[in-house]
Amino acid sequence: MNVANILTFIRVILTPVFIAAFIMGQHVWAILLFSVAGFTDLIDGTIARLLKQHSVKGALLDPMADKFLMQSCFVCLFAVGIIPWWFLLLALGRDLMIVTGIFYLEHQRAPLPYRAIITSKIATVFQLGVAVAGLVIRWQPTLEVNRFSLHDFFYGLLFATTILLIVSGTQYVLIGLRVLKQHRLKGEVTPSS
Repeated sequence: MNVANILTFIRVILTPVFIAAFIMGQHVWAILLFSVAGFTDLIDGTIARLLKQHSVKGALLDPMADKFLMQSCFVCLFAVGIIPWWFLLLALGRDLMIVTGIFYLEHQRAPLPYRAIITSKIATVFQLGVAVAGLVIRWQPTLEVNRFSLHDFFYGLLFATTILLIVSGTQYVLIGLRVLKQHRLKGEVTPSS
């Protein structure tokens, strides 16, 4: 157990508490809990690198915790009509594809590139933005800043996040196929014992 993994566990624990706050209509608490959990997502990888505390377990657990938090929030926001069904399906489908790919590569004993790609990191930041903006809209639906509607900002962010999810998902598929191909080629040239 290291600092980065502790932050990941905190995120896992906070997620059901956030869901409960959302369901009970505790909007401010839901925003705060999600924001704290999301912040741990942003810093745990940096802390692992700075303290040189990388672990295979952490590399697998961290994205699972991220997906649990993010998708829980998106399901909640979809249930109250803030996030459209197609965005929920895209986000869920991309995450399911990534997790399935990881388990398949693990099963094939292919070497996994545990580092997230840059477009995925940017997509995570944008997803956090969509989630927080959606939670604020749920709390204050008519909020405006300098006559600029939060809804307009939200839909612009939703569109940008959609593009990032598609691009990063495509990149992960291509990386996974390349890793699998290299692994199979390596297996073919390795003499059997």
